[in-house]
Amino acid sequence: MRARYVDVEGNSVEEALEKFLKENAKDISEIRYKVLRLPPGSQKAKVRIFLDTEDFDILDEIAREFLHRLGVKGSVDIDIDEEGRYYVNFNIQELDSTLIGNRGRILRELNYILKAIVNKRKPTIRVNFDIAHYRRRRIGRAINKAKALLQIMKQQGKDEIVYDAPIMVEEVNYVKKYLKNLGYTLERLRIKDKGIKSKTGELVYIIKPLKK
Repeated sequence: MRARYVDVEGNSVEEALEKFLKENAKDISEIRYKVLRLPPGSQKAKVRIFLDTEDFDILDEIAREFLHRLGVKGSVDIDIDEEGRYYVNFNIQELDSTLIGNRGRILRELNYILKAIVNKRKPTIRVNFDIAHYRRRRIGRAINKAKALLQIMKQQGKDEIVYDAPIMVEEVNYVKKYLKNLGYTLERLRIKDKGIKSKTGELVYIIKPLKK
């Protein structure tokens, strides 16, 4: 897969940017970037340069139009992961909780709408939208829960353990990816192909070793 970004370090943000611009014969107006780290102490500044400015500009335009339509002020932060999927986060403060909704229900609907708009502009862009890093925080908690359960499972000498916490469908893939690297998987418990539900109505999952 073609690289979608490059991270550059320097003694300052300006130096990092200048380094990239010189090496690639570009002008500052031709690039889009995100500051990943400012240089406290002995650490260098780190800047992420987006290599596909068209994708970045499309997402930035759609995100800011969304804020304009809401009639609110807020900030937009765009990032990209190693697999080339973009992550767009809104910070709107007074509307954050409203737009997230109960357990992220409204945020999921907003994702559906905003992704459809992006798809109309450029179908090849893969993106997730977030508000106040809600989805990212939930994914982090889900992975941390799996990490803790693995430790308990090993301490107790078990071959498998129930994932005894609510987990949303979109978080399952992230947990599975984390567990796969450790030789485990997250599997949904089923009876006659029907998902078993817990007392809270959640589907029940179990952590177990990957089949060899």
